[in-house]
Amino acid sequence: MRVYSMVRPKKLSQMPEAMARAERVGYDGTTLLELTVPPTLSAAAGAMLTKDIKMMSGVFVAFPRSPMATAYDAWSLNELSGGRFQLGIGSQIKAHLTRRFGMDFQPPIRRMKDYINALNAIWDCWQDGTKLDYDGIYYKHNLMIPYYNPGPLETGKPEIHLAAINKLMCRLCGEAADGHLPGDPITWKWHEEVMLPNLEIGLERSGRTLKDLDLGGYGFIGCATSTEGLDKVAKGLKERVALYASTPEYKEMLSMHGFSVTQEDFAALTREGKWEEMGNLVTDKMLEAYAVITTPEDLPAALAKRYGGKVDRIQIDETWFDGLSDDQVKTLVTEIKKIPGHGDG
Repeated sequence: MRVYSMVRPKKLSQMPEAMARAERVGYDGTTLLELTVPPTLSAAAGAMLTKDIKMMSGVFVAFPRSPMATAYDAWSLNELSGGRFQLGIGSQIKAHLTRRFGMDFQPPIRRMKDYINALNAIWDCWQDGTKLDYDGIYYKHNLMIPYYNPGPLETGKPEIHLAAINKLMCRLCGEAADGHLPGDPITWKWHEEVMLPNLEIGLERSGRTLKDLDLGGYGFIGCATSTEGLDKVAKGLKERVALYASTPEYKEMLSMHGFSVTQEDFAALTREGKWEEMGNLVTDKMLEAYAVITTPEDLPAALAKRYGGKVDRIQIDETWFDGLSDDQVKTLVTEIKKIPGHGDG
């Protein structure tokens, strides 16, 4: 099992040391969020201080940028890092696209398929010398003079990992991407009964199987060295689960489990600004569906039970770790790596 660390400093100046530290404690890769620092800048800062660790944008919001702009960024980062950059892209929800980024909203599935096809057409031009003549539904690219062509990379094209939660985006992921980014607020039941079957539908369209797709881990992982710490982590994760559960996108997931609480129950509290109180609606049983929380001694076995043989990559966000030293994290990462991944055997 490969183990990735979610790296999330709020300032770019903090990113190089955060990336170097992730490499020191033994992570295979880092997931770089698009919060206050664009993940492409984070990857550039990290690439110059690290040697082996992978860097995945998780996720780079695609639609505010043209495929050409994203293609240049990912190409440059793959060259700078010696092939260690992985382009994780996502569509983002309508409110953020229109109100935060100031962009128009188009049907996300067709638009994302067009986006990925455009990226590959541009990269094929640079890598293989094919003529750039892409004519898609939303994107058209047919101009590439030598002056603007960076030329081929020894490492080859960057990998594309697609953030996909719902059925149709999972199908597109299976059809067009190298890897799957399921996101944090996913339950084991949703992964098994919704994500995997629809990934397989998409993979069949492209003549592939699940063995050909890099499967990312889902859900939250919490760890603490004391009872008080475990209670603190559980409280924080209940509030985080509640935040996601308040959005319409997760309504079907709540219904699938038959929880007594509904999406509207959470949404009502958001309208009242009762953010902390929302966590009280998340029961221990509900939290267990979304998260694995235990001590460092028991965590590897707990992760093996939920993820062993099912995914290729587990993502750890140390926001949900309490009381662990760097040496303890290093030991923990080493033990988690021993868990069989989906592609093993």
